Amino acid sequence: MNKYQYDILNYWNDEDDLYVQYIIENLDTKEKANVIDYYNTSDIGCDYNTAFEKEIMDSLLKLIKKNNGAEFQLPKTSNISPLLKYVYDYVCESESNMCHVDYNDWEELKEDYDFLEEDITTLKAEIEKYNLDDYITLNSKEYKICGYGQLQCRFNDDVEKGSDELER
Repeated sequence: MNKYQYDILNYWNDEDDLYVQYIIENLDTKEKANVIDYYNTSDIGCDYNTAFEKEIMDSLLKLIKKNNGAEFQLPKTSNISPLLKYVYDYVCESESNMCHVDYNDWEELKEDYDFLEEDITTLKAEIEKYNLDDYITLNSKEYKICGYGQLQCRFNDDVEKGSDELER
């Protein structure tokens, strides 16, 4: 008997990165993780451009199963700071899989979301804690904060959004 049950919710191609959002459930503990992973289209074992959806889904499921429950080790979005959650959500919802906050945007975010300069300090600590250096940069040229693609693959999104599926 399988220890995990998988439900692929969505997948999308961003250049040659194939993102897949799915829910994994540990059948013993009933714990669930809502995660996004990515693969190169050449990794899926079929020609992405000519394959039928079922063939792509079956290939993705095989790849996902190789994680063998590692998804449960990802940090939960319910445990991250509001600013990191903002950047994470923005990357997830953006068609470009990116978040750019320039210095003017930051001033607006401070007004609209009650962020403080201390939140940047907290974000910096979380970048280090969760090894996000490749996915978030601070104070680079004209941007106060930049969140990059694959940031959405670093968390278990356990925050209820009205459904199990992230808004895209």
